[in-house]
Amino acid sequence: MSHLLAVSTKKGLWFYRSDDRSTWSVQGPHFFGTTVYHTVLDPRDGTTLLAATGGGHLGPAVQRSTDFGKTWKQASVAPTFAKGEPRGRAVNHVFWLTPGHATQPGVWYAGTSPQGLFRSEDGGDTWAAVEGFNNHKDQSDWVRGD
Repeated sequence: MSHLLAVSTKKGLWFYRSDDRSTWSVQGPHFFGTTVYHTVLDPRDGTTLLAATGGGHLGPAVQRSTDFGKTWKQASVAPTFAKGEPRGRAVNHVFWLTPGHATQPGVWYAGTSPQGLFRSEDGGDTWAAVEGFNNHKDQSDWVRGD
């Protein structure tokens, strides 16, 4: 059995791989010098990776690889709140990524800061707000930190 450990850091992303957990090979860095908040391998196909990156003047992004991290492509539509959003929120970073159910190929979810929930139906290339959460009248009460 092969094991994969994705290490997401403020300085980039590294993969550690092992067949026996006693000897590890290192691959990386990916996105060197960029904060990588979260990296997830899609268990539905075993080769697609999504990484939440961001920081600095480039802003937040979701990166996608369909060849197990050999090449990466940035999402063409990032998770963002609508322009003119009543509370004036703007996504600072994506901190959480998760694939949808096994019966939903291509579906992914992203959690952001400030608190927002987004969904992709095309493998992480384009993202749309989950309006039932993001625009609910009680959303600010649900995510309050007290």
